[in-house]
Amino acid sequence: MERLFNDPKAEKIREAKKGVSEIVDVVIADSVMAKNLVNITSYDFYTYTHSVNVGILSALLAGALYRRSAAHDLHELGAGFFLHDIGKVRVDPAIVNKQGALTEEEMEQMRSHPCQGYAILSEAGELSEECRIIVMQHHERQDGNGYPKRLRGDEIHSYSRICSIADVYDALTSERSYKKRFTPFEALMIMKEQMIDHFTTELFEKFVLLLA
Repeated sequence: MERLFNDPKAEKIREAKKGVSEIVDVVIADSVMAKNLVNITSYDFYTYTHSVNVGILSALLAGALYRRSAAHDLHELGAGFFLHDIGKVRVDPAIVNKQGALTEEEMEQMRSHPCQGYAILSEAGELSEECRIIVMQHHERQDGNGYPKRLRGDEIHSYSRICSIADVYDALTSERSYKKRFTPFEALMIMKEQMIDHFTTELFEKFVLLLA
């Protein structure tokens, strides 16, 4: 992941995809192992570990939903999940790593990362269009209050909805200089009581059951 974020070219994307495929195999085969991987990676650098955590959690949920269906390529999806934040390499690092609240101008730049990520993957010619859509839509919200296109409901791809839940959960349970780390239970309660309009209820309930 570090090599990929430093140089997001086609060769590095292919290399990351191969590694992601192996991790997805582990996630699908052993959900207990997957949860342990999430715990272990929480002690590493945030940008990379967040990508890994969201990739693992998303693959875990996608596996529970699509494991028995030949219509979904879980390896390809896994690559989209793990690379959801790749667009941040085109955002000023001072903004990405800023301690404290972002200004409106900085927030606008930060909110460009889904489009930047889609562009990176398109330019590299790697991954399917559905996986690029995961990168583009992972900050869209069920109620239309997300970004970059303020999509709502069925306008958001089901794969992107999966990634969105995992992304928010990991952000809440991660320690940052400007926010405290919530426990898994606290994070799920916040998502249920304050953010449920952001997600598809059925997917959120499935996610909770996976972590129980």
